[in-house]
Amino acid sequence: MITEHVGAFLFYVTAATYAVASALFLRYLVRGTGERGERFAPRLVAIGAGMHAAHIVVSSLVLRVCPVEGIHFPMSVASMFMCVAYLFGRVRYRVEVAGAFVAPLALTSLLASRFVGVTEPDRGVRSVLLPFHVTMNLVGVALFALAFSSAVLYLVQERLVKKKRIDGVSRRLPPLDALDRAEHKFLLAGFPLLTIGIITGTVWAGRVETGNPSEVLRAVFGYVTWLVIAGVLFLRAAAGWRGRRAAYGTITGFAFSVVVLVIYLVRGSGAAPAPTAEATRPAPAVAAVVAGAPR
Repeated sequence: MITEHVGAFLFYVTAATYAVASALFLRYLVRGTGERGERFAPRLVAIGAGMHAAHIVVSSLVLRVCPVEGIHFPMSVASMFMCVAYLFGRVRYRVEVAGAFVAPLALTSLLASRFVGVTEPDRGVRSVLLPFHVTMNLVGVALFALAFSSAVLYLVQERLVKKKRIDGVSRRLPPLDALDRAEHKFLLAGFPLLTIGIITGTVWAGRVETGNPSEVLRAVFGYVTWLVIAGVLFLRAAAGWRGRRAAYGTITGFAFSVVVLVIYLVRGSGAAPAPTAEATRPAPAVAAVVAGAPR
């Protein structure tokens, strides 16, 4: 089918574009060479995001499913959102070099969405709440990934400054205050979306039966993610948390969100039994408060 070939072509070209952008960013960050390549790398991310969006549209037509169902396809959507958010925030918050994290994360997520434990989306239940729930989570994850990138760069820059190594890599990184501000803004923007995901997931969970242990773990880690990020924002506002402490808190919150995603992927990569009447009933969506739709 022609549409399938177009979708495959867009996928591989998008992956190649992200890979080249990653190489240019990392070369500039580590070696300090290739300034022209560093200026061109954000443009490659923009080109990749455009082709990525086209791939999502074409794949949706081929698969005939909503792009925010299941877990693997939403991973691809989330990485595209992350690139778009980076393109909007890179100049305003002076974090262009964060592309050294964004491009590899987008590439990894895109490849995982296609090759890691791909399963068919659950078609047992339909609800207008589900796409809204997943969309909020997708955009929230994208913003948290940017906050994580800014936090890691902050810790690297702080360490270099303390050692008085202000040449080389340190000179190519944004100032500490710019990184701290970017981290806070991205975290602040993503938190309301995570909260909406928590609320809609809880509403959905009341309609279905209790799931297996992996689904309980997803729910637990999802709530822990919300508590950690809420704690970071509260302590920043109430106790003046800045810099290193806020960065470590942001990294911890993002790590918990990654755990939720890994649990989804491990569950999805297992051999699926033959469907039965009971098996078509989905698990609680509260487990998907960070990383996509309930299965």
